[in-house]
Amino acid sequence: MENSRLTQELARGDWRPENGVFTSGEIDRCSTGKTPALRYAACFAAKEATLKALGVGVSDWAMFREVEIGMDQNGEYAVVLHDRLKSESEQLGVRHIRVSIAAAAKQTGAMVILES
Repeated sequence: MENSRLTQELARGDWRPENGVFTSGEIDRCSTGKTPALRYAACFAAKEATLKALGVGVSDWAMFREVEIGMDQNGEYAVVLHDRLKSESEQLGVRHIRVSIAAAAKQTGAMVILES
């Protein structure tokens, strides 16, 4: 994910959960701090990596909201699945999802490991 792309998107105005790829919790979390574009880029990269790891084709933007990126009690990134993706992961036997996010000045990437 190119960080400059997120910076441009943020400049267009407020993001609302009902018409975008981020949940209201993600918007609250990503909008704080000095570098919201980097936070959004990390969140988007983790969502995209999760969808790819599950082998799910994206049929609509709402699927991105079914992958929620948060923080666990240890301050590490955590993935929570909702609705269709939760069902899909259960059918695949996924018990835990690990995510790693790497951010640099120009690019942000994420890797997801599904554990059964």
